[in-house]
Amino acid sequence: MKEIKLCNLKRNEKLLFYIKEQFPNLTTSALHKALRNKDIKVNGKRITDANYILNNNDILTIYIDDNILYGLPKELNIEYEDENILVAYKPQGILSNNEENKQTEPTFEDFVKKSKGENIKICHRLDRNTSGLIIFSKNDKSYTELLDGFKNGYITKEYIAYVYGSNFNKNSYHYENYLLKDEKNGYAKIYDKNIPGSQKIITDVFVENVYKKENYSILRVLIHTGKTHQIRALLSSISYPIIGDSKYGKNEINKKFKKYKQLLFAVKYSFSFPENSYLNYLNKVKISLNNELYNKLI
Repeated sequence: MKEIKLCNLKRNEKLLFYIKEQFPNLTTSALHKALRNKDIKVNGKRITDANYILNNNDILTIYIDDNILYGLPKELNIEYEDENILVAYKPQGILSNNEENKQTEPTFEDFVKKSKGENIKICHRLDRNTSGLIIFSKNDKSYTELLDGFKNGYITKEYIAYVYGSNFNKNSYHYENYLLKDEKNGYAKIYDKNIPGSQKIITDVFVENVYKKENYSILRVLIHTGKTHQIRALLSSISYPIIGDSKYGKNEINKKFKKYKQLLFAVKYSFSFPENSYLNYLNKVKISLNNELYNKLI
């Protein structure tokens, strides 16, 4: 159950649009079912009309299970698991963990813990609307080793990105730039030189497929530094914005392709732990996402 005191509403805000805006992963069919079942109240009154007009200071009460309200998956999709680590698929639209958001919204880490036990710990994050593989530790020793692995570059992350534009003259590109994040608005900017407060980023981009007619391309991206919004900000800065990206992309492009969540996917992890590492055995393991989850989206 969620109770919300409404404020800063637009004029003549309809119930359907307000709830969909607040809970973008809630399906329209689930919302209409809740209305039919009288599971939504405004000021204690049960509402069945999706076009009901809301007002500031109204109290909205929603009796929908969190799994449905936040679009959590029905089951955990595990790509790899052993006694030390677990690698699972996070769908779009779900927070990785509560460090990203101080609200009471359930996260992917919560979902994994519920399925696999409280000892599970998330070791890195993906943006809310980036889907793909996330690595979890299953004990304290592997947690420490994994954090060290990310920090020291022992873990290589590969992504697939659908970008607008097709005018490439090479098959691969290497970028060394500097990223500066504006903490106030959560926006990252890319610079060619080191400026105060910036962090160095290293990125390799490989052109997988080019579609001249539709003017889009599919890129494979390797990041050697895991900075916030590194891929999204870099690709936008070189005029190849990710399709569906509302922050770094362009609305007219997203509308053209009818995509409103970025087509960016964490698809592969490989390891190069030193010989004395507890997780050295992972160097022989390559973990990849089932390509059916990110192929042929346009």
